[in-house]
Amino acid sequence: MSDDDIRALAKEYARELGEFENVPRAQIRSIIQICGVDFAKQIFERVLEIEAQGGTLVPDNSRRRTIGGLFLYLVRHEATDEQRLAIFPLYKHKKKAAGDGTEPPQQQPSFPSLIWEERAAIIQRLLDEKGEASTVKVTLIGRPGKMEMRKDVVVTTMQHTAKTGTFPKGIPVAPEDPTLYTVYIAAKQWRKIEESLTDPEDAMIIEGSCAYDPEVGGMVVYTQSVTTKLIEAQKRQAQKEAAAAEKGEEAPKPPKQPPQPKPQKPAEPPKPVSRVFAPPSDIPHDVSQKLNELYASAALFRQKISTIQAKPAGQQFGLEMTQKLLKNVEDEIAGLESKYVK
Repeated sequence: MSDDDIRALAKEYARELGEFENVPRAQIRSIIQICGVDFAKQIFERVLEIEAQGGTLVPDNSRRRTIGGLFLYLVRHEATDEQRLAIFPLYKHKKKAAGDGTEPPQQQPSFPSLIWEERAAIIQRLLDEKGEASTVKVTLIGRPGKMEMRKDVVVTTMQHTAKTGTFPKGIPVAPEDPTLYTVYIAAKQWRKIEESLTDPEDAMIIEGSCAYDPEVGGMVVYTQSVTTKLIEAQKRQAQKEAAAAEKGEEAPKPPKQPPQPKPQKPAEPPKPVSRVFAPPSDIPHDVSQKLNELYASAALFRQKISTIQAKPAGQQFGLEMTQKLLKNVEDEIAGLESKYVK
């Protein structure tokens, strides 16, 4: 990556993080130069995850840490000693000053290293005195997969493979096998982000409760709140503009906006059912009733397909499944008609 590309990317990160002073902007540029683009991106995504869960406080708990401060804080803890000193040259002096005192530092107790292959035995010993978690939350950031639309809920799946090198020192290497997440999103919540996700560069930010579903062999996320990166960027921009207006300053350049909904053509009226079944007298009543129910179902599916097809291409969720359901009904009608209708 060229120096111009690094400067442009650092400028973009600084704007997203709300950092407009020279020192933090220079530190962000150094982070990209020294630690790499992937490292900076992973830290930025962790900032979004933490912010989605309510953020963190400064050490004295007097206020909430800014997102720019959180970004630099995570870099200090995740970078190597050599990288940290190159990015934050004053960190070494502060660290020495913190160690000055009349009492010598206490020696840490020595423990054996964790051997990954022995984890099952370790965990088995711990099960005798299990702890209890009062709250479990998970944050997913990414693109949804294929959607299943229902009356009150939208179902999708996402999978994640943990990246090595993103955990604090001492944490074991994450397994390479991806973890499957089945995500349940309330239909009302989905409608608020549906338009924004038509942009292929946007991503969902989901926060919810997490549990294991043995039937599907993966984790389930019951969504409590959902937004997208572009929507959150738009909110931050509005806050920056409001703050700049109060100070009489020029507002910073706005980030990329979520796509605006395109005007939709009115859905065409459903095509009439090709024929209305008038049962002959020699057909059993239950067969006649079943066929009439199937005709009504086919008409409803055709109406739903027409409504979905009237939407823009990126919003035709559920079309393929509805078409399959219609075909199943039509096949069942054809089977009964071939047997009973002459």
